[in-house]
Amino acid sequence: MSEATAFNTEQDLFFKQLRQETAESHQSLEDNRLSKAILNPSVSIQDYQTYLAALFGVTVACEDQIFPAISHVITDLPDRYKSRLIIDDLLATGFTEAEIDALPVYHFEFSSVAQALGIMYVLEGSTLGGRFLYKHTHEVLGLKFENGASYFWGYGTQTGNLWKSFISALTQFVEEHEERGEVIASAKNTFTIIDNWLRQTGAASVTRPVVTDQHE
Repeated sequence: MSEATAFNTEQDLFFKQLRQETAESHQSLEDNRLSKAILNPSVSIQDYQTYLAALFGVTVACEDQIFPAISHVITDLPDRYKSRLIIDDLLATGFTEAEIDALPVYHFEFSSVAQALGIMYVLEGSTLGGRFLYKHTHEVLGLKFENGASYFWGYGTQTGNLWKSFISALTQFVEEHEERGEVIASAKNTFTIIDNWLRQTGAASVTRPVVTDQHE
């Protein structure tokens, strides 16, 4: 077996283990009320705003707190900033700058690069589901990537490539540092953190003004 083949096998095994051990906490997040509401055939603009406003708090926290800790591992981080997209989408659907400035921001607690990468795994993984959510919100709410749905559009046609490059860099890190367990535990915990965060911020949300010309 060549060295490249061996690495690919190890990569596949680690990724499979990562997915398996986080499956339960991942499913709990998908069962969250806000997560279900965004997929409802009758999702409203208010549901959409509430979901994005909640995600903003963990997305900007990841960029401000996690990115600096992993920049030597994930070298294309400048291409992965998405909090600005949430801001653009909220503004396009009726939020004011003042309301966005008042949104709560989460504070991640981590003590190692491995833990930071586990957090990043969860946030990056959301870009894959975003492609499906974009299709759904476009069909139901009439939103487009250039006017209200840029966050779910995410990396657009580069989504698959950027996900593969992230997983490759993550796997190489755990192979070199032998910190599989710490990455997995952090990812599992992060799913739970975001689940709880959506529940808390969603419960505290209020009705926002709505832009009524989404379909134009």
